[in-house]
Amino acid sequence: MTTLTKSWRQPAPTRKGLAELRPPDPELWKSRLLLDRERAAANQSDALLEITRAIEARSCQLGADALVLTGSTARNRRTKVSDLDYHVIGGKPDAEGLPSDIDLYSDEPNAFLAKLFKGDDFAHWTLRYGCILFDNDVLRQASIVAIEQDLWPDSERKLRQAKRAIDFSLKVASTGDHAALLEFSRGALSLTARWWLLSHDVFPLARDELAQQLAETEQPGLAAALETSIHGRPSGSAVASWLAEARQLTSDA
Repeated sequence: MTTLTKSWRQPAPTRKGLAELRPPDPELWKSRLLLDRERAAANQSDALLEITRAIEARSCQLGADALVLTGSTARNRRTKVSDLDYHVIGGKPDAEGLPSDIDLYSDEPNAFLAKLFKGDDFAHWTLRYGCILFDNDVLRQASIVAIEQDLWPDSERKLRQAKRAIDFSLKVASTGDHAALLEFSRGALSLTARWWLLSHDVFPLARDELAQQLAETEQPGLAAALETSIHGRPSGSAVASWLAEARQLTSDA
């Protein structure tokens, strides 16, 4: 039995968190893959594990280079509104016959690397905090580049996304469709939170962790609004008020 002498640790959710790590050699990366598979198994129910095994098998059949379990499941912070998120490097597998609450993203290796350089926070999240289920060295090489180049997500890109989502959610508020308002406003508040954190040199974690991160960066109002939108039953007027405040916050940026 091979004993690993090096152990991977996740980067701190800070501007310099990734650069503080040494570029992973094959042994260190093997440690990460082992730890990530253990985390993925521990964070999923039997039903979710069955879905993940199906996605992994279909990805392998297509010759994908890597598969990563991302989002709240990877962080063990699932909520009642959580999806099951995957990021495939290579061809996108068919999700036919699997539950509809699956979000399956795919990028070719060169496109994934390009997204890291462009500051795509989802690509960065995958590399930093996703549970890598398999990797044909594409993600290890991307990790080396990200560490050596000290890459960081583009907060201005997130700001633009937040503004669009806030404006759309405010339009939904005028329709009287409360369920739709809750769904879209939750997304808008999450995007606003991610922009705020990135602009303050904090890497946003899973959605259920954002409120704590916001509170630690002097944004308690947005923290309370996001927390309630996830776990509470806010009124339409309360949600509209939060969106107006978020619009003001992003307009002042």
